[in-house]
Amino acid sequence: MGRIQKNLKVRKTFYILTNGKETERNYFELVKSKKSIYDVKVEFHNDDPAGLVKIGTQLLKSGANQVWCVFDIDDTFEEGSLIASLKLSSETGVNIVFSNLAFEVWLLSHYGKVEKTMNNSQLLRAMDELLLKKLGETSSYNKSDKNILKKHFLPKLDDAVTNSKVIYQKRVAEHEKQYDGNKGYRIWEWNPCTNVYMLIEALQLKK
Repeated sequence: MGRIQKNLKVRKTFYILTNGKETERNYFELVKSKKSIYDVKVEFHNDDPAGLVKIGTQLLKSGANQVWCVFDIDDTFEEGSLIASLKLSSETGVNIVFSNLAFEVWLLSHYGKVEKTMNNSQLLRAMDELLLKKLGETSSYNKSDKNILKKHFLPKLDDAVTNSKVIYQKRVAEHEKQYDGNKGYRIWEWNPCTNVYMLIEALQLKK
């Protein structure tokens, strides 16, 4: 009986791997607190996208139910690690969660559809504008501020799912002919876009 229970527990384990040391890890730890049907584990790894997927592959082989690797597109395409991660993901079943250009696209989605192409500096300015002008905060966006995430973003999780899904589906429709069976879509060209909503839906959080 003990072995059966142990095996069931392993199969229900849901891993979120991220190379975002502050915002992403803090955010998903907060999401985890909302309770999922799975045993959710959030791990930070100082690695590129391909490295994250390799770690995820080993976790699946060890019996994990699902593994989701979270990272920013940023310069990963130019550096060569993005394509390698997409190819390995298609071969192993590890799920890719991306934000183009960065995770702030997902955060901004909590308060509206993000449709304007932005670089990293513009994303940070947009976050400052949201916090200072719309939400009444007295200090600028701080990637390590977990309280801001808990206060302003976690309660708007459903809105972020809805808004980001609309933009993602729009990108798919625009680039349908570019789909590659091995690499998937050319997501490095999709600025702005994020598919974090897929991870949130997969968690099956308790309402």
